[in-house]
Amino acid sequence: MFRFGRSALMIVLLALMLVGSAQAIEIFVWRHDNNLTVADPVLNATITATAAVTRTLDQLQMRYTLNNVLPDNLSDYDVVITCLSFYCPG
Repeated sequence: MFRFGRSALMIVLLALMLVGSAQAIEIFVWRHDNNLTVADPVLNATITATAAVTRTLDQLQMRYTLNNVLPDNLSDYDVVITCLSFYCPG
């Protein structure tokens, strides 16, 4: 069975290992998931891709910026997480 929470955690940890110390990282989460949900067996609820990622960052006590619009300058961030959901209709 697919465990979304664990998968999101692995993605975030991989990104952190690639850029260095966790205390100095600027993270931008682009909410672009069309509010589509999936059943999360860990939470026993439905959740969006963005909610899963931000929940993981919150549990790791990492600060991040969340927005529906991309900033003008992405170079201000060390990590950019794009949540595209699971299926984006035409």
